[in-house]
Amino acid sequence: MFSKITRSLLFLLLITNLIACGNKAPEGDSNEKTISDSFLKLVSSGKTEDAWNSTSAEFKSYMGKAQFQSTVKANPFLKKDVPFEKEEKDEKSKALTYCSYKESKSKKTVIVIVGPDPDALRVQGMKIE
Repeated sequence: MFSKITRSLLFLLLITNLIACGNKAPEGDSNEKTISDSFLKLVSSGKTEDAWNSTSAEFKSYMGKAQFQSTVKANPFLKKDVPFEKEEKDEKSKALTYCSYKESKSKKTVIVIVGPDPDALRVQGMKIE
């Protein structure tokens, strides 16, 4: 029915597709998301000082510890586990990743911005919309 060459090509195509699928990172399971999740877990468990300490120098320079703790206190939805919504790369810099979490009751969204720091990926910013 099929020639040996056709069967060999089909087999090669199947193997190539299986290898390519196996190398794909699971959606929503990036390093940036892991860092963002850990940061919000510290916030929700009341460890705001630890959360703030885990951020980049840039984050700390634009949002001091007292201001960060005040922001968390003013947004009680952050004291709960907020469901992950999406992850987007910044189109201009390609270095920053925006991890969005949306709280269903208040409809508020917290966006955790993760990017490179000199020694590792760190939280670079946070916005609440």
